[in-house]
Amino acid sequence: MTSSSNLILQHYIKLTEFLGKALGPDYEVALHDLTRKDRSIIAIANNYISGREVGAPLTNMSLSILRDKSYEHTDYHLHYYSINVNGKDLRSSTFFIKDNGKLIGLLCINFDASRYEELSQRVMELCGGGKKRGVPSGTRLIADSNDPVETPVRSGYPTSIAGATASIVSQVVANYPVEVDRLTQDEKMEIMDILNRKGVFLLKGSVSHVAQTLHSSEASIYRYLGKLNNK
Repeated sequence: MTSSSNLILQHYIKLTEFLGKALGPDYEVALHDLTRKDRSIIAIANNYISGREVGAPLTNMSLSILRDKSYEHTDYHLHYYSINVNGKDLRSSTFFIKDNGKLIGLLCINFDASRYEELSQRVMELCGGGKKRGVPSGTRLIADSNDPVETPVRSGYPTSIAGATASIVSQVVANYPVEVDRLTQDEKMEIMDILNRKGVFLLKGSVSHVAQTLHSSEASIYRYLGKLNNK
């Protein structure tokens, strides 16, 4: 990291602490340093919400942002849904920290509305109403509904680099309509393409984990990646 980038992020460390106290106990605030994706969190407030500590890796949502480069045409993402370590839905927003146009960090705010939802539900019960039916609030539907692996998806909060990789890979493979042992090379290539777009291979050790999950050799995984890169 350049000295200017380091100085910029140092200012956000105090801001992280401030926002955590100003917003209150239902808001987690996390600061990510993108020069070290496998231990990116350098400051976090109210971390009991996700269970993460300083040194935790990027989330799968953050990795997707890095892959699709949406930060190039916007300065933040607002109000997307994720899920915390206890399975509760969070409403999240991310601010992109840049140094001369280069993305160097992320400031993420995660709101746990569970206390208010419980209160709202009690009020509705008093009024004779019930729980709403439909898609769970934490489900982020993907535009391509024809892709069985992409629909639906939740953004999780892994506490380690191994957990980050396992979370994304297991989610993609579990939603695939064919058992791993019956996958053809084309189907494995399709899964590899989805994992690549989700940013899995930006994480250290991901090739080994994907190879084990897909019952393939690491050499095969690297070969698939080579073909994807050539495209």
